[in-house]
Amino acid sequence: MSTYAGHLYDSIVCFGDSLTQHGWDVTKNGWTAQLAQTYLRKLDIVNRGFSGYNSRHGRILLPQILPPAVSDAEGRSGKHKGSQLRLLVILFGSNDAQFPPYKAHVPLSEFRSNIEYMVRLVQSPTSACYSETTRVVLVTPPPIAPELYAQCQAVKEMSVDRNSETIHLYADAVRDVAREQQVPCVDLWPAVEKTPEDFMWDGLHLNARGNDLLFKLVMQTVHDNFPELDPESIPFVVPHHEQLYKITSNIDQSLRL
Repeated sequence: MSTYAGHLYDSIVCFGDSLTQHGWDVTKNGWTAQLAQTYLRKLDIVNRGFSGYNSRHGRILLPQILPPAVSDAEGRSGKHKGSQLRLLVILFGSNDAQFPPYKAHVPLSEFRSNIEYMVRLVQSPTSACYSETTRVVLVTPPPIAPELYAQCQAVKEMSVDRNSETIHLYADAVRDVAREQQVPCVDLWPAVEKTPEDFMWDGLHLNARGNDLLFKLVMQTVHDNFPELDPESIPFVVPHHEQLYKITSNIDQSLRL
């Protein structure tokens, strides 16, 4: 794979399964698409969602997605090479919670270990991807809408392969890891569990209302925990055009990326 040599903004990486991959779907108000609009010209939003994948796959992929740490005279500097990863949002669990022997199933203890590994990959000073400035947010997998999900599965001539009771155990594991690793957790359950059919188009994946909710919760979590990443606190990478045309000298310096 060739290496991109141009300049990227600092970034937010959204990493997960289809709930993240579908986050680019603007027809359903995709939550990562909303992040891209919110941070336009400030931070790059990188969607690394993989439909059908589980945390076992994610554990293999994430070290390849994250930029490597730069070494200094004393070892790792706590910074990435080139642009900096400012925030990592992780959302797995819906596929891990499939009933065995479905192929995507990952035992609960292994799932928990995988999520912890992902957090520590950027937060542990001994990690090859360590960054002291990268913040992490975990997101719980939401419940399914059982009747709607069963209907959609039947149309595809497929059986129901998961339920909310099992997914709740995986959501609990995410909450536990967040608490132990001292990172914020976006919990979709309080708003969704009573009427999940209102937030999903097929009983599993988020509709426009569900995406609006997840976007709102992520932004609230950022605002409450990482004020330096509040979009109102981050200037444009290069000047707004109204300021640009007021510059009378050293314009080359003002347009430095």
